[in-house]
Amino acid sequence: MKDSSFHNSNHLIGISHAVDLFEQSDLFQEIDNDTVLRLSQLGGAPGFSNTRSILKSTGIETRRLLSETVSPHDLACRLLQCLEADSGVAAGDFDQILLCHSHTDPTAADEMAHTLAMRVGLPESSVTGFNFGCSGYLKLMDEGVQLLVNKPAGSRVALLTVETPEFWHDAADRLFCGIVSAGATATILEAGRGLPVSAVRSDDFEVPAGCRPNPAPLFHRETADVFDFRGQPCRRTVMRMNAEPVFLNGIELMLDNLRSALLSLDVEEGQRIVVAPHQPSGKLLKALIAAASQEFPHLEFLNNLRGFGNTISSSVPTLVTRLPEVLAENGLDPITEGDHVVLLAAGICMDEIADHMSAGHACVHWKANALNVKPDFRESGIVHAA
Repeated sequence: MKDSSFHNSNHLIGISHAVDLFEQSDLFQEIDNDTVLRLSQLGGAPGFSNTRSILKSTGIETRRLLSETVSPHDLACRLLQCLEADSGVAAGDFDQILLCHSHTDPTAADEMAHTLAMRVGLPESSVTGFNFGCSGYLKLMDEGVQLLVNKPAGSRVALLTVETPEFWHDAADRLFCGIVSAGATATILEAGRGLPVSAVRSDDFEVPAGCRPNPAPLFHRETADVFDFRGQPCRRTVMRMNAEPVFLNGIELMLDNLRSALLSLDVEEGQRIVVAPHQPSGKLLKALIAAASQEFPHLEFLNNLRGFGNTISSSVPTLVTRLPEVLAENGLDPITEGDHVVLLAAGICMDEIADHMSAGHACVHWKANALNVKPDFRESGIVHAA
């Protein structure tokens, strides 16, 4: 497993800024459980029986699609513009922009990266695309931290997650139609500033036959006549999932990564550990929390499914951008100085979908007034791009 650990305060690498686009209503259309019930039964599929069963299974009340006039590339451009405006850092001031955009089309992430660079007037090499699925944010963190090793204070890498799963799923597939949702987040990893990141790990893991209750592939792509999320027939390449082995191995991989994360933490008396896991579905998240709580009863877990759904690689960073409100909604105390936040994810391995899964974790140390504070370019000696 790749391991990027940082314990030297003289070489801090931190999360200095975090934003999302969920409040920008012109970008999205909301999907409720009545709509999901109808979609799941399209084409004569058995689907869900009623909205109560949807909520019980998924834990979700509201999901998002892109508005009909908004493209995935438009979403990426708006996200970068929002990050620039909110952070005070121009796109050209980043050492690199890393972008996760998951899709059954293996070229989609690179195409989005190219379009984003072109629209904002940056060299194509300035934006790197990753098609990495649910653990994509941990992949971006791992890559970003490695880029900042030995860089001077004020060096920055932008991490963008732009997920539009309605374009690569079948709306009548009940394994996905009730959980997937569009989402976009942006964070800045910065040398010398921000919430300290003490460990980041991301890797792909083989799931051997002995760990799979049936011999079918974990995931497979299928090009077929399906339905889009507005209920219209279409032909596209969609992702299909073998639910039971994915469920079981997803939990085990997140538990293994949680154990590894906890071993790397130096926790002092009075400091809490808050776990911010990927938000796959209500059933899987509850099973993860139940198993982890037996082993680690002192941990606090976040559930953000109800109003957001499974936003693929955007789910974990959304817990960072909205940490105060998610803590409150879970009935937990506000985050305080010195607390630890463990970011945790596991899911599809987009390069080897049949028999591998990807997983990772990151450890973040909470510091007051360290997140979403605009930099003073005069102190850093960095000239802000015009």
